Amino acid sequence: MKNFALLLFTAVVVSLDSFIVGFGVSLNKKSDTRLPSAVALATLSLCLITTLLGALLQKYLVKYVDLLGATLLFTLGILGFVKKDDAFFAVGSLSLKECFAVGFTVGLDGAVANLSLVADGFGLIAPLVIAVTHFLTVCFGQLLASKVPVADTGKISSIMLMILAVAKLL
Repeated sequence: MKNFALLLFTAVVVSLDSFIVGFGVSLNKKSDTRLPSAVALATLSLCLITTLLGALLQKYLVKYVDLLGATLLFTLGILGFVKKDDAFFAVGSLSLKECFAVGFTVGLDGAVANLSLVADGFGLIAPLVIAVTHFLTVCFGQLLASKVPVADTGKISSIMLMILAVAKLL
C-alpha cells in the first residue's frame, strides 16, 4: 500500500502541469475528450518508451527534460500572441496535432518520473497510472475553464503557458 501511495503521489505531482494546460488551453476552446485523450496517449507512449529504455537514458533525459518541456510550452504561449487567423488559442477546437503537441510537452516529466518508478520495481503499472492521472487532471482543468466566461482569454492562456514554462526551469 505504501508503494502504491508513492506511485499515486508521483503521478499527481507530475500531472499538475496537465491541469494548468487543460485549464489554460481550454479557456477559449470547446472542451472535448481529444485533448485529455491525446495527453494521456502521449504520456503513456513516453512512459512506455522510458520503461523500455530505463536506466540507459535516465542520466541524459533528466538533464534536458525541463528545458525541452519549458521550450515547447513557451513556444505555444508565444504562438498564442503572434497568430492572428486560425490562432492556437482562438475559440473553437484544438486540432489533433495541437493536442498531441500539448500531450508530448506535459508528458515529458511523467516519463522521467516513470524512470525512477520503474527502477523501484513498478513495471507497467506506473505508465498506466501516470497516463490516467494526466487524463483526469486535463479533464478537471477543462471543467474549470468552462466556468470562465469567454472574453478574449487567449492572452491569459498564452501567459499561463509561458509561466508554466518558466516554472519548469526553476
